[in-house]
Amino acid sequence: MSNLISPLLPVMLPVLICAFLGVLWSRFRQPFDQEFVRRAVMWIGAPALIIATFGQTGIGVESLKQTLLVSATLLALNGLFAAVFLLVSRLSLRNFMVPLVFGNSGNMGLPLCLFAFGEEGLALSLGVFLTTSILHFSVGVAVLDGRAAIKSTTTSPLIWAGVLAMSMVFGHWQLPQSLLNSLDILGGMAIPLMLITLGVSLSSLRMSSAFRSVMLGVARLGLSMAAGFAAVWLLDVDGLLRKVILLQAAMPSAVFNYLLAMQYGRSPSTVAGLVVSSTLLSFITIPALLLYLGL
Repeated sequence: MSNLISPLLPVMLPVLICAFLGVLWSRFRQPFDQEFVRRAVMWIGAPALIIATFGQTGIGVESLKQTLLVSATLLALNGLFAAVFLLVSRLSLRNFMVPLVFGNSGNMGLPLCLFAFGEEGLALSLGVFLTTSILHFSVGVAVLDGRAAIKSTTTSPLIWAGVLAMSMVFGHWQLPQSLLNSLDILGGMAIPLMLITLGVSLSSLRMSSAFRSVMLGVARLGLSMAAGFAAVWLLDVDGLLRKVILLQAAMPSAVFNYLLAMQYGRSPSTVAGLVVSSTLLSFITIPALLLYLGL
């Protein structure tokens, strides 16, 4: 048993420790301005991480194109599977489609890919994160409230950072090293803050309609994993990208889905339960997947 567990500790333990620090912070009732931290990550940390990583890892044009294509295919298949599931279950497409489709590719996906596959894995996972973020803040918001989609898309710093990062890769140019070093420092705050915020957020969420929430949480993991395997099979993806796609597909529902559900009045209590249950279940399913991937 120890031979199975020991390779997973360097990958899972940092994630668990950082998230647990967030839980403890909340339990000891220490002040934590989630809105400030969210804005700091979304407006500074994550955009800087995207630009700095793409600017220094040397990811190729073809590799980035393939990552974006596979990521979009994963989300499209996940959306199709989720729509069928919700229609069969007679649940609201508008309320639950978004949390079933968009996983926690940032808070959990980025650090897990970094710890599991190194800097190259982080670069590929940032392509997944970028695709997910663009579609989450455009198509996802349009599903919740079509009127807010254009503003959400055009004002997201993540999207503009992604445009700059992709222009660097496709145009074969780089920012000055001094600027990249500055962005590297700023981007360094993103992953730990994401994980601590995840712990704080989960400790404050309360499950309502437990059976429905757990059912949706199981569906999130099952449908997304099915979409991940289908995407890499359809596009004949192998190697490191296949591992990154499958690991990102195994992420639980993003905490941000709860904030959007609250903002647009889309069954926030049930979505909160979906986020909590899928996150707790993922601490079982992700190690199993990592073993399958041969970590």
